[in-house]
Amino acid sequence: MEFLDIYHFSTQMFDFLNSPEWRAWPFNSGYGEKILPAIARLVFVSAIMGVILLFLRLLFGPGGPLRDKEMDEEARIETEQERAEVEELFAKGEISELDYKARMKHLKD
Repeated sequence: MEFLDIYHFSTQMFDFLNSPEWRAWPFNSGYGEKILPAIARLVFVSAIMGVILLFLRLLFGPGGPLRDKEMDEEARIETEQERAEVEELFAKGEISELDYKARMKHLKD
């Protein structure tokens, strides 16, 4: 008896979800629809996330107006220390000129 009630409830629920109002819901499971609307929703949500990430990158990225200035100073000091270490290794002859140029190019501002 209970199984029959669950069956009727689930069939009514699926009929409700298959109605035209719910067919266009952007995050549904794809019940009763083709693949193109699902792909279009995925592209749309990806575009929104991309815009949000770009906006945050502009605000908090290097040179951004809301970026903590201490982070830039710490990065500059660390880069200077790494340059000094590479120059010291090159002066001692522990690394080749090619390796020296590659490392200095990597540490370029």
